[in-house]
Amino acid sequence: MTIRGILQGTVRYFWLIKAATEIVNKAKQIGIDDIKTLVDAGRSITDIYLESCSPDKKAQKRREAHMLLEVGVTPEELWKEVIKRMPELEPILKGKDDYIKAEMKKIEAFVRGEIKLLTCKPLSIGKGHNVM
Repeated sequence: MTIRGILQGTVRYFWLIKAATEIVNKAKQIGIDDIKTLVDAGRSITDIYLESCSPDKKAQKRREAHMLLEVGVTPEELWKEVIKRMPELEPILKGKDDYIKAEMKKIEAFVRGEIKLLTCKPLSIGKGHNVM
């Protein structure tokens, strides 16, 4: 393997770990019970997250998602890394293939700039919790 190949692999791994860590941290902030409630109700976690973001934060997330694509990280790889870091998500999403596919499509649409959510307010999901 060449130095260039090693560097490319390192950059790819860095962006994969960075994205997975951010997702896990946000999932922990929301809480596993609230995630289960949202998924069982068919509510899009992607939509809820994007609705709570400022325009600057959305732009930052779009740039980061573009970088993931640029370095060749696939949604499946990212998902596997998230599950590896937070295995309690796996049973919540087991058998929810259509939900996962719909979320992936929303993320792809966001990255392409097709989703333009203007609201920037937290969504109350019960128990006094807000999703940001």
